[in-house]
Amino acid sequence: MEPIYAKCNKSCGHKFYIQHFKKDRLDHAIEKTYFSCPKCGREYICFYTDESTRKLYAELRELHREMKWIDRNGLERLKKKESTLKQMISNSTAGVRKMIEG
Repeated sequence: MEPIYAKCNKSCGHKFYIQHFKKDRLDHAIEKTYFSCPKCGREYICFYTDESTRKLYAELRELHREMKWIDRNGLERLKKKESTLKQMISNSTAGVRKMIEG
């Protein structure tokens, strides 16, 4: 993963690079993906996933592999499928976040 430049804008103001995201397993097979400020420890949650969301992400990764080797006509069909998968993932992660955070 390419490093991502970040700033602790909710706490200490420290500027830093994110090399890797952290994952914690919560109740009901839900994973929290996040990073923390190395100076003050403030946690920034990126997203939550459940089992069904992780399966959708796996489908999306497989679809991207297919897209590398397909002809132009097939690519348009796969782009439509990609758009649908991304919307399903977005809806799923929003639902899990609402369930966890209220």
